[in-house]
Parts: sequence; structure tokens; C-alpha cells
Amino acid sequence: MPGNDGYGARWMRYLGVGSDGSLFQERKAYETLRDQLKFRPTSEHHPLSEADDNPWNQFFADDTLVREINTDLDRLYPQGQETFFQERKDYMDMLRNVLFVWCKQHPTLAYRQGMHDLVAVVLYACVDGIDGNDDDRVEFLEHDTYILFQRIMVWMKPLYAIHTIAPVASDDDATSTDAVDDDITLFPLPKDRGAAVPPEERPLFRASNGPDNADSFPSPTAQSPLQLLCHVVQYELLAKHDPQLARHLQNVQVLPETYCLRWLRLLLSREFPFDQTLRVWDAMFASSLSSSDPTTLELLPYMCVAVLVHFSAALRDCDNTGCLQLLMRPSSVGLPAQSIIDSALLMHNPMIETDHDDMDVVRFDDGSPLGIVLTNAQSPYDFRLAVKEVSGRALESGRVFVGDLVESINGVKMYQISTDEIKKHIALLPRPLYVSFLHVADSIPPDEYAAATPPLHQTPSASSSALSPPPAFVLPDDTPLPSFLDGEQCYAHVETSMHQPVFHAASGSCAAHFVPGRLFLTNYRCLFQGGGGSAGTMWEIPILSVAAILVGDATPLDFNPLAAAASSQNHPRHHHHTLTLVCKDTQQVQFAFRDGQEFTRTHKCLSVLAFPASLTDAFCFFYRPHTLPSDVVAPFDIRADYQRIGLLHGRFRCIDQAYLLCDTYPRFVMVPADMSDVKLQAAAAFRSSQRLPVVCWQHPTNHAVIARSSQPLVGLKSARCAEDEQLVAALLCGGGSSSSSSLLFPSAHRYVIMDARGQLAAAGNKAMGKGTESTANYRGAKLVHMNMENIHAIRNAFSSVSAAFDPTDTTDSASFLHKIDHSGWLKHVRLVLKASWDLADYVHNSGVSVLTHCSDGWDRTAQMVSLAELMLDPFYRTLEGFAVLVEKEWCSFGHQFGLRCGHARSDVSNDQRSPIFLLWLDCIHQLLRQFETEFEFASTLLLFLADHVYSCKYGNFMFDCEKARVDCFDKYAATNVWCDVQSKRDTFANPRFSPERTVLAPSTAWKNIVLWKAYFARFDPTFVPPVECVQFYS
Repeated sequence: MPGNDGYGARWMRYLGVGSDGSLFQERKAYETLRDQLKFRPTSEHHPLSEADDNPWNQFFADDTLVREINTDLDRLYPQGQETFFQERKDYMDMLRNVLFVWCKQHPTLAYRQGMHDLVAVVLYACVDGIDGNDDDRVEFLEHDTYILFQRIMVWMKPLYAIHTIAPVASDDDATSTDAVDDDITLFPLPKDRGAAVPPEERPLFRASNGPDNADSFPSPTAQSPLQLLCHVVQYELLAKHDPQLARHLQNVQVLPETYCLRWLRLLLSREFPFDQTLRVWDAMFASSLSSSDPTTLELLPYMCVAVLVHFSAALRDCDNTGCLQLLMRPSSVGLPAQSIIDSALLMHNPMIETDHDDMDVVRFDDGSPLGIVLTNAQSPYDFRLAVKEVSGRALESGRVFVGDLVESINGVKMYQISTDEIKKHIALLPRPLYVSFLHVADSIPPDEYAAATPPLHQTPSASSSALSPPPAFVLPDDTPLPSFLDGEQCYAHVETSMHQPVFHAASGSCAAHFVPGRLFLTNYRCLFQGGGGSAGTMWEIPILSVAAILVGDATPLDFNPLAAAASSQNHPRHHHHTLTLVCKDTQQVQFAFRDGQEFTRTHKCLSVLAFPASLTDAFCFFYRPHTLPSDVVAPFDIRADYQRIGLLHGRFRCIDQAYLLCDTYPRFVMVPADMSDVKLQAAAAFRSSQRLPVVCWQHPTNHAVIARSSQPLVGLKSARCAEDEQLVAALLCGGGSSSSSSLLFPSAHRYVIMDARGQLAAAGNKAMGKGTESTANYRGAKLVHMNMENIHAIRNAFSSVSAAFDPTDTTDSASFLHKIDHSGWLKHVRLVLKASWDLADYVHNSGVSVLTHCSDGWDRTAQMVSLAELMLDPFYRTLEGFAVLVEKEWCSFGHQFGLRCGHARSDVSNDQRSPIFLLWLDCIHQLLRQFETEFEFASTLLLFLADHVYSCKYGNFMFDCEKARVDCFDKYAATNVWCDVQSKRDTFANPRFSPERTVLAPSTAWKNIVLWKAYFARFDPTFVPPVECVQFYS
């Protein structure tokens, strides 16, 4: 609480007002300014006179400013003191004068809405503590208000500055192509291209000339200092102190600008009653005395975070609308000012808790395990967590003891939190970590003070709760720990038995044995160590590669007699509970449990880890491998490949569409240079998901191009779009070799439209308002259908071919061959290869450009285009080039990895799942087999990608489009798969690489399409000789 002199006098001391005896001069300076700016009409000047010395000129010039100030002051009704200013004309005059003088002194900023709230708080603070005998303070009340307001605005001026960005065309500007001139440019030119663009021609998207000038163009999300500070509050500070809330706000798409702009600009003055606002400001100004940066209010963003943390539980239960309702009006439910202040101060400096005699704060740095096992504290410390065991770093600190209560982590109080919640909380927090402990003596029963089993990594078992392991812990039975990756955290380990088929070659049968061991569950993998662990890890699978968890009834099971003899105890027949993990890499693994409680807890833990509530829980956001500088791969830039193949010159232009033209396309796309932007928008509206035709590759000699799109919205009425027809012609008719194409095509056929679907499938889409092009409308086009089947047929084929490799299947080999053939998988491989070669053949040998699409242009289109480019362009057959190909045609052009792979989804029967990317890898396997010396990489790279497209170990295959990845990765860094590929280059390199061909023409004859045994048969022990089980999970 302030002293007798009130808040205003305290703030003057905090802000250094009058510290050198200059208060009188500052008051006098303000009075002089006010008098100079005061309007004094005389009879010598007529209001309408245009004379330069007419004072009425300034009066009229200032009229707009005065009206803006008066408008805001007329609605000044601060919470808790609604009539304080409106009933005092002298106070209102003071506010008006202070604002007017300050704005005249700062003409580049002038008046901004919200300044009246700030000056009102200052005046209210200056009034505080004044009594009737303090004539001096009453006389200079307005002066002191101005002086304080001026000091505060030194901090606040950047938050009120206007941040200018290129204007975006309104919807009304482009609702109809008939009403707009074709020459209007919606995609702006680079900044160095001459004069300013007239307002009516200002662009929507920026042009780009390639990666070298990327820095010349402001980001479409260029931010002001105020926006940057909003992002610091939610994306940095909140993520550091309450990461679960930060991720929830991101998942429900709450942008920090929607609530934090007002909080910051008004210094939270509308979030508290007026009297409480004084306390909040007082704490911020007092904190500024020890600030390392006198130009900022360091405590302000922490105050905002403290408000968010205060409402954390309520916000995490709300959707977008509920969150915004609470955040936009937090004062409606009441905010305890002192609690918010204490929380902000503690988050700003967690070490202040060491000032308490009964508290200690321990800092845990990167790579330092905590070594703490927690349990629920007993009364009177209900809903608190107490330390049950201490080891490792915590023990070494000498400041953590059994029975201590966890008080706070990174300055956030740990009250009413469960052991499971605190595990996840700590797993999401960056290091260093500050944990404070309250020393008490009666938080746990006396018999629990004895040392218990040491903690294992993050948690010792499925039923215990540890924060981290001691550095060199081994299990009681001397089983060695698995080798965990950087960022990998073990959540549980449990004794169980794993089903292991053992093939007996003599009899041709496969016996079912259960091997005893220990199952480890981490935030990345399930690992099984058999027996005493001497055999190491017998089995592993990434946790997000689990497609389904099947619970079996209690069933009598036999243990492996050899394993039983090797152990010191017998394993009689008992009824067991079973869990079966159905994995996305074709495996099905069963575990048996004797203990029903361990079975239940393991099932629950598996379900939570395999199907998390948010994709931001995936391991790619925690995995931080030690990468050598030579292995760091630069972020993918699609413009570099456009430049390499010659698309950035000539008849095309690269536009920065900022995901506004099509949000599932890459940010930078290639379009005709001479087609207006309004027509591009109209053409996009005529394509499914607005995936308009764009160029992705150009032949180096004949300049024929490959373009891709989605299906047109033709419908049953055979609708047309002149802009789409013009776009297709502009893309495909400007290149190609007329001499070569004339030999194979009549004069009417100038380009090819390749529909990946069959003719009946395309016709069926017309009933849903879609369909395919008509050659009568697209003049000069030849339409061909490739008869490739949809995602449902691919999914069924994959299930069937995987089932053929069930090691417990005892049917004869003839039946096996029938299953492979009947599955249809090899038929799909052949269809994709044939369609891709036909595409490459049109471009290379016939010299004509091709537009290819399927339904939405992100499945079959991606397969055809990328495989054709692989056949045509030797660069894509190198390790670096193959990475570019995957990033460009699959990741950037919007293959739905999240949906097709079922990332973090438990709905295993979802009909949108399909192994489209795996089928493409199988096609590349066929090319590797036919042209072994033409590829710099070996089939091991294909297996690596086939596994990690499901594992979520890397961010490249997360989400469904480039925009979703960019939005997420701007806030949460994810590991790049190509950095690990580069670091393991020797593993993936082809020793026989000796390229001689430019174009690869594969054979698609049935006898040359072979089963990819290295993938499908690697988990089947019944193959003789056995197929090596190659995995790259660890």
C-alpha cells in the first residue's frame, strides 16, 4: 500500500520526476506549453479569413484532434469509479488539456484511442493522497498528471505507433470479373520496381523472383511492436510457464491480438476495478527501478501471463468462443489484483522464493534429470504434491528432501495438480527449469519416508510418478535401461510377456511363445526388453505408429519354456489379460499381463500416449538430436527449385499468394505472367478446394511443362469458367516442341489433360458438382483417363497384402500367392508407374505440356507428378534432389499426411486413411530395382521414410498442408527429417551409383513388378531365407 503521500507521489519517485529538483521547471514548462497552444480569438481576425497569421487557421486544424479526444472522454466510465470524472468538470478539463498538449508535442503519433484511459488513471493516482490542506498539489494537479503521463508514454509510444503494411483488397473489389478491369493487379510487384501503385490497383499478393531476394519482401504477417509483444506473451512467456494452456489456445485458434492488444495498450486498466488498477501499475513502476532495460516495462507482459495462468483451468475447458468471452472481459468474473501481482513477480524472477526461510529453489539445466518421485500429500496439505524419493540432480543440490512440497515451477504455483498432470507439464517446459520446494515435516506418512525404488527416467512404472531419473539407475533385476533419444521421456515401465512367433523349418509350423520381459512406454516409443535385458531391445514401435489398441479377454497362455528355464522361477499356466497393438507398419504384437491393475494402467497410459489430444504432443516437438554443422539442412524454399528448372524467367511469374488464393498450396506458386490476378481468383474458384492449375516442372530443352490442379467444378449442368480455360491454355500452350508434337497429335491437340481417375469415376463426380474437363471447352486439349483407383481401394489392398504376411497363417504357398495377387497391391503399383511414365513420355518424347489432376489433386496427382519428375530429372535422383522432390510435390502441394496417416487419431476405421505415400515409395522401389546405378540413394532410405511418415519423429510429415505446418512451427520448433538423413548419409547412399541416363523409361510389364519384401516381409519369421528386419526408429 502507498504511504500517506498517495500513488501519484510514489510514481513520481519511481519515474525519477523531480529527483534532481527540477519539478518546478517541469511544471512551468507544461504551463507555458498549454498557454501557447490555447486558442485566443481576437476581433482583428475573421474566422473565415485566409491570412497566414489568422489564429482561426490553427483552431480549425486542431478541431479534429479535439473532437477525437472529447468523443473518448465522453464515454469514460472506469470500473468502480464510473462517475468520478463525469461529475467533475474540472477533472474533465484537465484530461482534455493534458491529452491535447501531449498530442501537439508528438504530431507524428498524435491521438490514439486508449490514451484517455491511461491519463485517467494517472489523474486518479495524483488525486489520491491529496487532502484539503495540500494547496501545492491541488494547484499543480494537472501539471503533475501531464509530467507522469509523459514519462509513461516513453514506454507506451511504440505500442501506439501505427504499423503500415501493404493494403489487402476487400471482398467488394473482386466479387465479379465482369465489374473489374482485367489490368488491375492483385499480386504486387517487388518494392524496387518503380513508382507507387495507385490505390485502386494495390495488390493482394506479392511477386517473388526467387530465394535470393526473399528478404526484399515483407512477410505477409509483418508485425508491429505491439503485435510482437502480444506474441511474446502467448507464444513465448505463456509457453514457458503454462505450456498446456499455450497449446490449448493454439489448438482452438485463439490469436493473442484478439485480447492482448487492449491489455498491453491500456496497461490492464480495464481488466481491474479502478482502485485495483492503481496497485497493478504501482507494482509495474516499482519493478522498473531495477529493470535492465529502462525503455520497457519489463513486468507488463508477465502481468498479462499471470492473468492467463489465473484462468488456465477455465480456459482449457473452453472452445474458441468461450476463451474469447473470458479473455475479452476478465473483469466480469473478478481478478484478484494482489494475486496477479505476486504471480507476475514470481514468474519474472522465480528465485525470489529463496527469500523465504522455509523454501529453496533448484535450477535444472539442459540434460539434467530431476531425480524426484512425487506422491499425493496427506492432510493438511490436501491437493498438494510431496517428494517421496530424491536422487540424481535433486539429491546433489542438497536443497530437496523427502516430504518437501512442490511449491512452484518456473514461478507458477503447483496447487491442485495431479502427478500425471505435473509430468506432462514438466515434459513440455523448456530448460532451464526452476522448481521451488517448501520444507515441511508431515506431508507424507512416516513409513513412506524410507527410501523406495529409485525413479526411472521420467516415471518409474505405470503406477508411480517420478519427474526424472538418477543418472545411472538400473532396475532391481539388473536389467539395463534402453537407450533413450534426446528429448525422449519414459512415462511407464511394466513387467509383461510378449508374443513371439518362432518358426520351425523342419515342420513348417510357427509356434506361439510368450517371452517374459519389461515394456517401456515413452513419449516416442514402445520398447520391449526380454528376460534380464541381456538381449537388449527385442521390439520397438513409435507410439504414434500404433493404429489401434485391442483389449483381449483373460486367456490361458503358455510361456516360452526356454525362457522359463533360464529364469529362476517357473511360469505356470494362469489366466492373463492381453493387449494387442495394431501398428501402421503392418505389425501386430500382443502382450500378456498377470496383474489386472498393471494391465489397466498400461492400457490407459498407452491410449493417452498413442492418441494425444493435440498433435503438438508429438515427439518431433521434443526431439533435439545433436547435429553437426555439416549436417544442418537449410529450410526448404520452393523458389530455389523453380529457379533451377528455369521457371522464374520467361512466360511465368512466381507469386507470393500467402495462402489466400489457395490455403493448401505452397506459399509461392507459378502462374502465367500475362494473366490478370482477378482472373486467377476466378479460375481458382472453379476448382475443387481452389486448387487452380499451376506449373511445377519444365523440360530443359523443349520447355514443355507439367502442371497440376484439382478437378473442375463442372457438375451435372456442365458449367464453364472462361478464366479457367484461359489459365489452362496460357500455362500449357506457350511451351513444348511443335515439331515433335505434330507427329503424334493432330493440329487440334496442343496439350494433354491427364485425369488420374477412370472415366466412370470422373463422371460420377459430376453428380457432386465436380467432374472433368470437356475438350469442347478446352480447345486444343486431349483428355486421357489413367484408371488409377481411389484411396479406399489402396487402403483395402494394403490391408490384404499385409495380412498375407501373418506368421501364424499355416496355409500353403499357393494360397499365399493367391492372397498377394488378390490383394491388388501390385496392380496399383503398376497403374501408378504406367500413368507416371505416360506423363513423362508426353512431356519428353512428344514435347507437349500436360495438366494432371485426380479429384482434389493431393493423392494420385502427387504420385504421378513426382514419379514423372523422378523419371525425367536426374537431380531428383540424388539425395539432395530427392528431399526437394518430396518437400515440393508432397509436403508443399498439400498431401494430407495427417489425415491419410491418422496421426494421433484413434478412429482406425476412418475411411480417409490410406497409404498413398507408401504406395509411391513402393513405385520408387521398382525403379531402384530396374535402374540400380541411376540413384544416389538406396532402398534403405525408402524404408526409413516409410516408417517415419507415421512415427511423427520429424515435423516434415505433420499436418495436412504447408500452411498448417508453418503456423505451428512458427510457435513450436520441430525436427527436420533431412538433417537426420544427411547425418546418416553413408547408411542411405547407394554404393553402385554411376548415373548414365537422363530419362528413365521403366518396364511396366507384369513380370517386372515385384513385391517389396524388404518392407512387407521383414516382420515375418517364416520366410526362408529370412528377410532382414530393417528399422530406423532409434
